[in-house]
Amino acid sequence: MDKKVLFQRLGILLAYPLAYAYVRLLMSFSEEFYIEATVGAGEFHYNIAYPIFAILFIIVNEIVRRGRRGASENPTTATIFWYVITFLAGLTATVGSTEVMDDLELVSVFGMHLAAVYSVLVSNKILLGGKTSGFIPADLIHGFYVKSFAGFPNFIVDWKAFGKKKTEAVPGEAIAAEETAPKKNHISAVLFVLIMGVLMIISLALMSSIDEDIARFLENCFGDMAEYLRHLELEEIIVRGMVAIPVCFYLYGLMSRSAKSNGEREKRVASWLTRVRGKGKTVSSTLVYIAAGIFVVGYILFFIKRLTYMLGGFAGNVPDGMLVSHYAREGFFELVGIMAVNMCVYLAIIMLGKTDEDGKFSVPSKILVTLLMIESIIFAVIAMSKLGLYYSIYGYTPKRILAMWATLTLAFAALMTTITVHRGKPHFRAGVIFASVSYIAICILSGVLVAVGA
Repeated sequence: MDKKVLFQRLGILLAYPLAYAYVRLLMSFSEEFYIEATVGAGEFHYNIAYPIFAILFIIVNEIVRRGRRGASENPTTATIFWYVITFLAGLTATVGSTEVMDDLELVSVFGMHLAAVYSVLVSNKILLGGKTSGFIPADLIHGFYVKSFAGFPNFIVDWKAFGKKKTEAVPGEAIAAEETAPKKNHISAVLFVLIMGVLMIISLALMSSIDEDIARFLENCFGDMAEYLRHLELEEIIVRGMVAIPVCFYLYGLMSRSAKSNGEREKRVASWLTRVRGKGKTVSSTLVYIAAGIFVVGYILFFIKRLTYMLGGFAGNVPDGMLVSHYAREGFFELVGIMAVNMCVYLAIIMLGKTDEDGKFSVPSKILVTLLMIESIIFAVIAMSKLGLYYSIYGYTPKRILAMWATLTLAFAALMTTITVHRGKPHFRAGVIFASVSYIAICILSGVLVAVGA
């Protein structure tokens, strides 16, 4: 048998078990998959379901991909990277969890979903930009909605892989008798056996209500089995099985639709998005300078007015009459919010503001954006000083470690933006890789902090 056909068949056979595993492992919302362990000074609640499903997802996607693109097509370096990120997101999701479904776990599971869908797109080389780029929001929408739902019928259509290939008749030769005979259909045979089994059970149940000997015989034979089925909570299994049906269509649709695509449609969409973005760049340079300048000057005045207060976190000095906890928390999230606003200001400038004929920033725009990003980095440093002061007194919590990661990620984004403006080459890919790898790192760090009792 051709290996490509073998992978096609394996892919469609494994689609429903994968969907059921998703429902069982990730949608149970129970504590049965959590392992409680004490390591050092920390008590952990580790969920083994996430890494198990991540592995299953990667394996099935590779099988479906090879069934469509060729059994010998090995994954690229980028594909392996995103597979590893998907697995590590699941593996480290509850490394630092001290309670079930805390903030760190919820963000990690969400991140695992993003990485899983993105890995499917990367493995099939159908990213809108050809690689990780500023189109990543559109890529994720493309994967989560367009490919998945458009591929719903594939789970039914692709069963044709189990049919025999038609052989072309040689002119002048009679068609063999076995070729004209009805083809064997294994699905029909299985369906027939299931129907006969159900009808036999109904018949025996009716006869047992009439004859005591038959009833006694059935009780002796199947009494223990009935008890076993009750112990398995058959009703829950049936409900999960029903929920897994649309999940199966969704997951297989995502994988198969992506694997069947040659990337041409994605190129057209990327070209269209680029043209739309180009048509929106109509805001005059003067208006851009005024708007960006207001932000830059406003932050400078804010620094001058609040300099002593904001620098208190570095020296551990707290204003008189103020609690350390109040000082450390006051303004932290606002500073992070300002950093996010500055990134939005930059996005508004590059999407709506006019550029030079070569598509690059003018010198005044470069200066203003650079100053804006430097101010963002300063805000990040101040925010980290406040967080460090708070952490030194009150210790570790998942929310604090997430706040640290968000601050570092925005600071790195500001640095990459500054480099992008001056070099004229986007560094979005570096930002995405940093955000992914740093998040895995802080999950591992959180586990270490819990273990040492920090």
